[in-house]
Amino acid sequence: MKLYYSPGACSLTQHILLCMSDLEFSVERVDLKTKRTERNRNFFEINPRGQVPTLELDDKTILTENIAIAQYIADKVPNVKLLAPVGELERYQTLSWLSYVATELHKAYGPLFKSQVQAEKDAAITALKDKYAYLEARLKDRHFIATDYFTIADAYLYVVLRWRKVIPNLPPYPAIDQFMQRVDAFDAVKQALAQEAK
Repeated sequence: MKLYYSPGACSLTQHILLCMSDLEFSVERVDLKTKRTERNRNFFEINPRGQVPTLELDDKTILTENIAIAQYIADKVPNVKLLAPVGELERYQTLSWLSYVATELHKAYGPLFKSQVQAEKDAAITALKDKYAYLEARLKDRHFIATDYFTIADAYLYVVLRWRKVIPNLPPYPAIDQFMQRVDAFDAVKQALAQEAK
C-alpha cells in the first residue's frame, strides 16, 4: 500500500501508524499547493478531494479521511493493539477521543492556517487554549489520552499538538509536554518524521 502525505500535515498520523504496524507500505509526498505528487502525478486523479492522507491499497482501492484510514490500519494489525477489538469498551473510548481530536481540536486550527482576518485568528487561539486546558487536565495523571496504552487517538493527538508552535506566548502545559516527549521517543515516530524530512 502507499500513503500519500504532506510533511507536517495530519497525514503524519497514518505515517506513524504504518511505521508501528508490520504492514508493507511506501510513501509519496504531495505538494498541496500545486496538487502534484513527487512523481509529478496530478493528485486530483488519485484523490478528487485533493487532500491528505490518502491511502492507496494494493488493489488500487483509495481510502481517504484521517479517522477512516487510522481505523483501517489498526484493524489490519490487531496484534499491535492500536485499537481495541469490536465490542470492547476501550475501542469506543479511543474512537471518542479520535473524534474529539478531529472535530474539536484539528478543526479549531483552521483559521490559523487559512484566515487572513486577525480577529478570526485571535478567536481560534482563545478556543484552542480552552481545549489545551481540557487536554492538560485529562493527561495530568495518565500517559495516553484514551486508554493506558498508545492508540490511534494518541497518534492523531500528537500530530495536531505539534501545530502549537504556530501560536505565540502559550502558557505552560506540562502534562501535554510530557505526553509529547513520550510519543517523540517511539521509534516509529522517529522513523516517520525522518522519512518526511527527506
